[in-house]
Formats: sequence, structure tokens, C-alpha cells
Amino acid sequence: MSMEMSKEVQGKTKSGLRYYILPMEGFQEKMAAVVVKAGANHIFWRDTEGKERTFPKGTAHFIEHKLFQQEWGDAFTRFTEQGASANAFTDGDKTVYYFTCRDGFAENLRLLLDFVQKPVFTPEDTEKEKSIIASEIAMYDDDPDWVAYYQLLNGMYRTHPVKNPVAGAKETVEEVRAETLRQAYAAYYTTENMSLVCAGDVSARQVQAMAEKVGRRATEWRAQFPEEPDGEIVEKYRERKMGLATPCFQIGFKLPAMAAEEQLQSRIAMNALLEILAGESSDFFRMAYEKGLLDEPPGGAYFCGEGYAFAALSGTGERPEETAELLGKALERLKREGISWADFERVRKKMLGRLLRKMDSVGGLCMGQVEWAAAADASAAEVLRQVKAMKKEDAEKMLQNRLTADTMVLSVVK
Repeated sequence: MSMEMSKEVQGKTKSGLRYYILPMEGFQEKMAAVVVKAGANHIFWRDTEGKERTFPKGTAHFIEHKLFQQEWGDAFTRFTEQGASANAFTDGDKTVYYFTCRDGFAENLRLLLDFVQKPVFTPEDTEKEKSIIASEIAMYDDDPDWVAYYQLLNGMYRTHPVKNPVAGAKETVEEVRAETLRQAYAAYYTTENMSLVCAGDVSARQVQAMAEKVGRRATEWRAQFPEEPDGEIVEKYRERKMGLATPCFQIGFKLPAMAAEEQLQSRIAMNALLEILAGESSDFFRMAYEKGLLDEPPGGAYFCGEGYAFAALSGTGERPEETAELLGKALERLKREGISWADFERVRKKMLGRLLRKMDSVGGLCMGQVEWAAAADASAAEVLRQVKAMKKEDAEKMLQNRLTADTMVLSVVK
């Protein structure tokens, strides 16, 4: 491994901005990201007077689109002129702005920290952006995997905003005004809610000095999340016809929400459990392959945040209902028999190897740290330590207490 974890530098500035600096000597690529711990799920708020405020669905994503537009011009263009490649994304829990470069790291980092602090939301530009976002929404609506995913979430969740598409809907985007964006920015983009992640052959001292120049922004508004009933789903099966040659599907398990301090350990343990249950060496996949249900193991992922948690498995195959039934039986059998030590050790070593490979590239390490910072204010070193220290009992606990066929939902697009 080219990077020594002991060199990692982390801390918090006087303004409340967290930073994670991951020096990787000898690497040409450099990368930096600003993580805002507010995303598409953050639509319900309580203001300073105790009044409930609701932002239109898609507001966080709308801000992401507009923030690059500055009074002096387009930050995207400026990054390109400075030899960097920049981008951004929004998901349910966070918004992330990042760039990669080989040279000129300091001036690009200065630009990144500058534009995220200086929003320019005019009525004219806000109206112009609506058609661009509407086109993006239409593109997502034609994506079978995207449709299957949100169809799954709407089968699991009755009230939590995690069920809403990140970009919103055309009608909710129409509700957005420049003042909406200004209010949401003030609520979302506080320094206590933000982290800076840098990786590559960078100077930790220089990054710290630049981070300390970020001014404090605070709010007394507080995000609110509707209470979602544990153990209840909306519908077991949802289907949409899109004329696919081979159906795609998502099989999800709605789980009880986890406390913030438990989320990192639960992510590690649940991802191990999903690999044991349905990975390429699992009994489930072997039987599914022999029956002609699957040609490759399903993609598995665990998602958790404030007020929600779920596991999802995705794949393609001619008989999704039969695949889901087989998975349900495999889950019940695993619950009865328990996890074998050999399976657990195999998966733990596989996860460790995957993590170490990620940490040996600038992009992999930086974006991994983005996820860990947003999910649990955790460092790369802490994640590595927890994967190494994971016990079979951690996965067993998830198996017996969290994962149940009673909250399984099948979403199919044909």
C-alpha cells in the first residue's frame, strides 16, 4: 500500500468546518471535495420561531446546479482554465462538490472553498435552470434501474423523504424560487454541517491554513424527519412495464433506523451479511445460477441515514418473483443455521482487500472518505480499524435482529 494511514490529518477549524487530509506522496493526481451533510431528504425544517417549513422536493439538487454560477462567471469554466476537472452530486443525505488536478492544487482548492460560500440566486437564473433540471428528470424517468430503485423505496416507505427522487419532480421544481434557494442554502450550508476532504501529494499545513479562512455560518433551523413505522411496508410487490428484453429488479429489506453512533458499524456488518447471503460464493447465488434465474450475483448495498435504513439487492433475470422467493428461503435457512466461521472470514478478508485497494488510489480514497465523513464523521483509519475488528457476532446480530423477510419488497421493471 503506497499510503501510510498514520499520515492522515484530521481536525476542526474555529468556524466548525471538519477536515480530513490524506497525504499520498508520489501520486500525481490530487483531489479535494467539500461535503455538505444535507441532501434530498432534508425538506422538512423547524425555523427559529418554531414554525414548520417545507422546501420543495429537489431543492438540494437545485442548489447544487446553481452554486457553480458566480457573480464573476461560471466556476466550472474557471476550474477547467486552471487545469482541473470539477463536478458535483446530490443524494439523499449529502451534497458534494469536488475537483481533481495534477498541478495548481492550491488555486483550485481556493476556488472550491470560495464558490461554495458565495451563492448567487437570481429570479431570472432560477427560472432558466428549471428546464435544464426538467430534462434531467425526464432522462431519469427513462432509466429502468432508476425506476426500479425508487419504485422499491415507495414500496417500503410511507412518509420518509428517502422515497423521493433526488432531483424532485417537474411540478416540485416549478415551485422553487430564488428566495427558496436562499433560505435552503442558509439552513443546509452551515460550517458545522460541512467537511473538507483532500487526498494526494498535498501539504497538510497549507490545506489547514486555507480551511481556517472559511468563515463561520450557522443556523437555528433544525431538520425534521417524519416518524416512519418500523416493521411496516407499503406494498410487497411493485411493477412497471417499459418494454425491456430482460426484466431488471430490486429486492429490498426495510430495516429499523439506526442511531448515528451505530451507523458506521452497522454499514460494515450489513455489507458483510449481504455478501454472505447473496454474494458470488453464496448458496443462494449457486442455486439461482443453476436454475437459470441469474447469470451473475446481484449487486448488494446497505443504506442508512437519519430516520431510515434498508438493504437492497439488484439484478436482471427472466423470473424476478422466483428469484425473490429463493432469496427469502435462503435468508430463513441462514437464520436457522447461522453464519459459518469460514464464510465470515472469507467475506471479511474480501472486504478488507477491497478497502485497501480503494485506499491505494487518490480518487478511491478521497471519495471513500467523503462517504465515511458524511455517514459517521469517521476517518479512513477508523473505517479500516473497524473492518479489521469486525466480529462474526456483528453480522449475526444483523441477521437475527434486523433482516427479515416480513419487510421484503420486490420492485420489477419489465
